[in-house]
Amino acid sequence: MTVASPGAYSGKPRPAVLVQANRWLQDHPSVMLCPLTGTLIDAPLVRLTVQPTPANGLRRPSQLMIDKLFTVPMAAIGEVIGVLEPEAMANLDLALRGWLELG
Repeated sequence: MTVASPGAYSGKPRPAVLVQANRWLQDHPSVMLCPLTGTLIDAPLVRLTVQPTPANGLRRPSQLMIDKLFTVPMAAIGEVIGVLEPEAMANLDLALRGWLELG
């Protein structure tokens, strides 16, 4: 999906991955996201590289910014551009558990 929200890290529209449990989506006014960036850096614990595919809708290699999670109102959510592949979602899950020390 794309999201536009004012802030130091999310001031321009950018792709982001929903990282909130599905059960909270219908009745909660906001959503937690993990943004992506096209600026690639060598930081494998907090930046996971995702290659563009028809399924995920990315246009160029990007990185999930594990260290830049943010919450926005549902109204800030734009169009869905794609879905991360299962392997990328599993890697994101592991990285989030490490970043948030969830076990």
